[in-house]
Amino acid sequence: MGLPVGLILVLVLAATAVMQLLGQKDSGDASTAATPTAAAPTAAAPTATAPADARPPVDTQMGIFVGADPNLVREFTDWLGRDVPYVVDFSSRQNWAQIAEPQHQIDTWKDQPYRKVFSLAMLPDDPADTIERGATGEYNHYFADLARRFIAANQEDTIFRIGWEFNIGESRWSTDNPEAFIAYWRHIVTTMKAQPGQQFQFDWNPNNADNKYDAAKYYPGSDVVDYIGIDAYDVSWAAGAYPYPENCDATCRTAAQKIAWDQSIYGGARGLRFWSEFARQQGKPMSLPEWGLWNRLDNHGGGANLDYLRRMHEFITDPANRVAYQAYFEYNGPDGPHKLMTTFPRAGELFRTLFAK
Repeated sequence: MGLPVGLILVLVLAATAVMQLLGQKDSGDASTAATPTAAAPTAAAPTATAPADARPPVDTQMGIFVGADPNLVREFTDWLGRDVPYVVDFSSRQNWAQIAEPQHQIDTWKDQPYRKVFSLAMLPDDPADTIERGATGEYNHYFADLARRFIAANQEDTIFRIGWEFNIGESRWSTDNPEAFIAYWRHIVTTMKAQPGQQFQFDWNPNNADNKYDAAKYYPGSDVVDYIGIDAYDVSWAAGAYPYPENCDATCRTAAQKIAWDQSIYGGARGLRFWSEFARQQGKPMSLPEWGLWNRLDNHGGGANLDYLRRMHEFITDPANRVAYQAYFEYNGPDGPHKLMTTFPRAGELFRTLFAK
């Protein structure tokens, strides 16, 4: 007995649909052939749980920059009401002798009860000296000499911020050649770690937020880095942030400060949120070797911004960020003031409330 006509029609239509689907898959389509798998969008979606953080917990250490004077550190410590075990200092850099033989800075901190965070210049002022020449190892002997001097002065546990803020255009050691920068950095670290008795650590230290060079492309490798250090002042060029508009009242200032935090300091392409994740991926703790309020001459700083202090305290004390040490920049320079003890006394009282623990 033959099949009913209706059933035959259904089977024919079904077979035709299957053949069309198979033909479409076999022949391919120009728009889909460029994407080899269909699983990519799913793989890019966030997972329900973040990857485990393999880094050990940290006990965040307090630091300060007040200038090259132990008496000023003690004055700040007395004002704050707690120990400040880390001090930041800077190398002179007019010539190679000042970089390789910083005897004044070494003598200043000798036998002092502080761990030094030393900001180490990569190049002197002479434009004939270049990152590219450093990348060949030509300057290694200067850094070997430097290392031996620190070891001889019992400062063998110094943390070196090699070429700090290298990603800003005004830096003497900024370069559009990341490969040369990386090679030079590795030469410096390898040379210094080869000196007997050293216990040095090395802080790779870009400036926060948007800068001329993308610092992420200049990372020299986790085998020659101990900290991912970020200098994170209260500055912003985001629309609606700083400068404050004329006649900006308290509500207006609060709104501008939030934009600065959300789009520059913490958020944005290269804010603290990015760097925290970057450090986690590299398996390194963070540091904040310079941070602070800033009343800039160009008005792109937030001035006496108490919310910035609160937000920075929250970031520093969040164990997920693994901030190993942080140092407020308690210094008034020619580019604008930062001092909590004198210039921003109300902010200073809040700082003491937050950090005197």
